[in-house]
Amino acid sequence: MAYRQDNQLQFNAPILLFGAAPIAESLLSCLDRCQNWPVLAADGGVSTALSFGFCPQAVIGDMDSTNDLDQLPNDICQIKLSRQDDTDFEKSLELISAPLIIGIGFLDGRFDHSLAALDALARLPHDRPVLLVGSDDVLLRLRGDFEMTLPLTSRFSVWPLGTQHFLRSRGLEWPLDDVTMAFGKRTGTSNRVNGTPVSIAAGAGDGYVVMAPFATFDAMLDAAIAMVGLSV
Repeated sequence: MAYRQDNQLQFNAPILLFGAAPIAESLLSCLDRCQNWPVLAADGGVSTALSFGFCPQAVIGDMDSTNDLDQLPNDICQIKLSRQDDTDFEKSLELISAPLIIGIGFLDGRFDHSLAALDALARLPHDRPVLLVGSDDVLLRLRGDFEMTLPLTSRFSVWPLGTQHFLRSRGLEWPLDDVTMAFGKRTGTSNRVNGTPVSIAAGAGDGYVVMAPFATFDAMLDAAIAMVGLSV
């Protein structure tokens, strides 16, 4: 981990970011592939990470959800950002520069926290993917085109992060050809895979998320890694 001149945490590999939402024991089985990647935590997520055997390089946030800061291992860097007009997840996304962020502990628990996580994804100024993992769903934030292989009949939802136009799609029961989605007007909840691979050609817009069942984590991770051209 290193600080850049613009005060960001710079990584060349994907990073694993822990939040403070409840994490089921079974969910961590999907993270075997992430064992050698850098680990960070957003505020209270540091306790969750440590409880599951992950030692973060840094904890980021206003530190109002982290107990016993003075009891944390000395090699965990504490980055306190006291402003109250954004969440600890948003603070973390602003500070971290990595080709891919995998977030765990942001989709389960309080629904308002999950909504805040989606809002943070909508605010991102860059095109790099962010993959959030919950006990029921895996959510990938995107800009641009997308392709992945999923089992036939899999649930596959598409939600705009603002307004997003789609040029065409393949492999979906209800195609996205020349479709414009906008939050509060039109979304793509519970589409279904009817061909492989699933591909989306995106036009102009604010970006979007695709959501699929937790069992598709490996496929979603492979798609995200391919998007950023990594070999891991």
